[in-house]
Amino acid sequence: MKKTLLLILLTAIIPALGYARSKSYDIVEIYEKVDLERGAKSVDSYGDIKDAKAILVPTKIDKGKYQVKLTRKDTNFYHIDGTSLYVETKYCYEYATKEEVFMNITSSYGYTCGEVIFTD
Repeated sequence: MKKTLLLILLTAIIPALGYARSKSYDIVEIYEKVDLERGAKSVDSYGDIKDAKAILVPTKIDKGKYQVKLTRKDTNFYHIDGTSLYVETKYCYEYATKEEVFMNITSSYGYTCGEVIFTD
């Protein structure tokens, strides 16, 4: 009886431990950075004029699973290191600096594009 109970507990606890170490967040959009000409300006949401060096333009990447390194640039914005691509997440509070993560791109449109998975 004790062996059976221990086996049941272990089969319930061991998978839970593996999942507890990884955190996944929805990907809202993928962007590509486009550098602008010297002297370019932008208009913010308040109508104020600002100097602009680059803009982020929505882009699509192929569906699939990717292992990449992310660096946090702003709230819910991460740069895919070594590329001109940025990921917008939803409710992601990870302070990543060249952190190796998995991205699962499942769609080119809709509520989410997929998920980013941080592991310890």
